[in-house]
Order: sequence, then structure tokens, then C-alpha cells
Amino acid sequence: MKALYTFLIGCFCVGVSLAQSDIASMEYFFDTDPGIGNGILVDIDPDEELLDQNFNIPTRGLAIGTHRLFMRVVNVDGSSSMYAYKTFRISDVPNINTVNITSAEYFFNTDPGIGNGITINSVNADVLNRNLNIGTGALPVGTHRLFLRVRNDNDEWSMYTYKTFRKSDVPVTNTADIVEAEYFFDTDPGLGNGTSIDVVDVASLDENFSIPTLGLSIGTHRMFIRVKNNDNRWSLYANKTFRVSDIPDTNTSDIVEAEYFYDTDPGIGSGVNVDVNDVASLNEDLIIPTSSLTIGTHRLFMRVKNSANRWSFYDTKTFRVSDIPETNSASIVAAEYYIDVDPGVGLATAVSVSGDVLDENFTVPTTTGLAQGDHYLHIRVQNADGTWSLYDRDFFEVEGTLGTNSELLSEIKIYPNPATDYVYIKTPNSIQIKSVMLIDMNGKVAKQIQNHLEKIEISNLQQGVYLLQITTETGSISKRIIKN
Repeated sequence: MKALYTFLIGCFCVGVSLAQSDIASMEYFFDTDPGIGNGILVDIDPDEELLDQNFNIPTRGLAIGTHRLFMRVVNVDGSSSMYAYKTFRISDVPNINTVNITSAEYFFNTDPGIGNGITINSVNADVLNRNLNIGTGALPVGTHRLFLRVRNDNDEWSMYTYKTFRKSDVPVTNTADIVEAEYFFDTDPGLGNGTSIDVVDVASLDENFSIPTLGLSIGTHRMFIRVKNNDNRWSLYANKTFRVSDIPDTNTSDIVEAEYFYDTDPGIGSGVNVDVNDVASLNEDLIIPTSSLTIGTHRLFMRVKNSANRWSFYDTKTFRVSDIPETNSASIVAAEYYIDVDPGVGLATAVSVSGDVLDENFTVPTTTGLAQGDHYLHIRVQNADGTWSLYDRDFFEVEGTLGTNSELLSEIKIYPNPATDYVYIKTPNSIQIKSVMLIDMNGKVAKQIQNHLEKIEISNLQQGVYLLQITTETGSISKRIIKN
């Protein structure tokens, strides 16, 4: 087919000024600076302190793709301004079809070849916009893709369009009443061996039940329930995850003492004392000095004692002590970025920069090798003194492409979130986990494991947000989790 190209006329509103002097001329260029005075001159209203006009800038001759338009002005003294710029894209112009559609065909999963699909009779039309009944009776249970393409009366076939879908097994319709129900915790004792629930004969079970948990150990458990109909057929079970917690003692005594400590517990009664009044609850603003702490992340712990001489559990808060930044008077000479994992200062992907301030648009590729899901982009700069800045970060998501792999990855479940001690990973039966990695918000790999991958212990990690990246035989997925 003959290629057609756009010839854009870009209409840019540019505001450029030079201090204390009128503007004499203006020039522009695309992509590469030819040098001051060597750009393309633009006819302007001269002798103005501020240039605020609309211009038609021809883009004829530029290649298809992304470009940048730069502009600068020269004042009557011969001094040039910094340039202003605008990023834009030139796209290919698609061929316009002026011939009617005369037929269409579809196929599932594998292309049998143009003209060998299942024919759809269609009337002559410019656009095919109809509801079609596509039979799926012969397809096996599972994930499939439906492809569709059309032919015009010049005997030219279009590209195909497609849709991913899943065919599920047809459930058996239950026409018999429920006559029995049972439940069990954690481990299935076998059909009919659970704890019986007294129910009346009904078509559907929709009642509130009191399920005792006495005798269960402290920790996380799962309750399962299933029913039997009067045809003596058991249903699949429904389940619910819950946690049994220790019953705290009720405090009836006033608080008479409080203490705090950083990072390491010195022992009950050996922390730094806080002067408090005898009260039933401690709800005050306290000034806690941090001048003796090293630069870095710390945890503040606090506990109280009542008049019965019993200490509470401690409460905790994570915080960071930062160095007082020096005023930077040197220009930026280098910049670099990385995604998720920090390779080390100076070892990330370089970005070309110059000037006292970094204020530019960068194109960061995210299409190669990144897992489906959540990610963080980090960037930092280096000045002429060789000093690197702290990094800045920005969250973004990589969406899955249409296809079976992306749908299967989306079915991976991570729970609970937020979590305290463990994170559980549940995958479809067809997916096998190969490795798991936890990354903190500084880009440091906090944990990387390759066995026992369905249950990840996080109790030894500091509180905060982490990226949980799961690699499977099908692909990879990245999700944010919160450690309490």
C-alpha cells in the first residue's frame, strides 16, 4: 500500500522575554541546535519586551516519530535568550477505505489462513457494526481468543481484531432442597465428618450462624462450610479466613509511669522516663529529643505502667533522621534513573543534562523486561562538586497485554495486605512460581527467595511499603504491599 505522511502545521503559543531589553528577532529549530543565529527566522513584531504571539511552524520533511521544537530570541543588544521547547509527534496517515465490506470471517486461537475461517454473511457497508452470535459449543473449557477480519469488494482483507475470553464448565442446576450443612476448620475431615449445622429444608441457605472458635489456637485459621441436598449430593465448600487473637486483660488501674527507648529494648523500667499524671489513658503531646541519634532510620518505642505495677505492651513508630543538607551552589553535570532496584550510585541509566536546575522532559522506556503491575521510577543528579543528590521517585503501572498470560497473572492473589508477619500467595493451578523478591522504597532488595514461595515471612522487615515481585513460568507480576 502506498504510504502517506502527515504534514503538520503546529500552532504554538510562545511566551519568551529578555530582561531590560527589547526583542529584535526570533529563530526556531527541530531536535538539534544548529548554533545561535543559524536557526530558521520567524517574522515577529519587533521592539517588544515580551513575545506573546501565535506562529504557524511547518513540519514538512520531518520523519515519522517524536520531535522537539526549540525557540529562542535575540534582543537589540545581540544577547540570546535560553530556548523554549515543545515535544510533539508526527504520525503516519492511514489509508482511507472507500470500498464497501462484502464478507467477514472468524476463527478461534489459530489462524487457518485468509479466507479459511468461518464465514459471516454481511451486507455491503462502510463499517461492520453488528451483534454476531458466535458458537462456542465445540471449544474445550479454558481460555481462548476469538479473531475477526473483513473483506471489501476489491477482494482486500483487513487486519484481524480479537478478543480473549474464557469458557467455563456448565454447572449442574440444583433442583433439590438443602437438607444438611456442616463446617470445619483448616483441615477437611471428609464429607459428612464436619460439625453439623441444624438447617431447615430450603432451596438456598441464607442464614446467620454462630460458629464457636473456642479451642482454636491463637493465629490465622480458615473456616469451611458445605451443604447437602435431598439427592444426597454435597456442594463445593465456601471458606473464610479469620484470625484468633489473645483476649487482652482489661485495665482498671490508672497510668502512673511511662518510658520510651529507641531501636533496642533496654528492659522494662530501664527506658527514658516520661513525666505523666495519674490518668486512665495517656493522650498527650510529648517532645522526644533525637539529637543523639545517628543519621538513618530508627524506631521509637513507648510503654506505660499502671498503679498495679503492670507494664503495657509497647507502641512503636518508625522515623528517619536526615542530615542537614548543604546549600548546593554547583551546576548539575549528570543524572541517572533506575526502576525498582538501585544498582548503586553512578551505575544506573544515565540522562544527558546540564544547568543549575533539572527541569526537562525525559522519555523512559518501560516496555522491555518489566513485570506486569506496580513499579517505581527513581532519579538522582550529580553536581560539579561530584556530590549526588537524594533521589526522587514516581509510581507507575505496567498494564498486561491482551492474552492468556496476562489474564493468568492477574488471577494471582496476595493476602493479607497490609500484613504483619506473613504474606500468602495464591496462584491458579496452571502457574508455577519460580522466585519471589521484596524491594523497599529505596530500591534495596530486602528479601529474595526461591523455595517455600506460597508463604513469605516479613516479620523481620521494617514497617513501610514494599514491592513484591513474583516470577513464574508464565511471566512476572509486581504488586505493592504494606508491612505493618
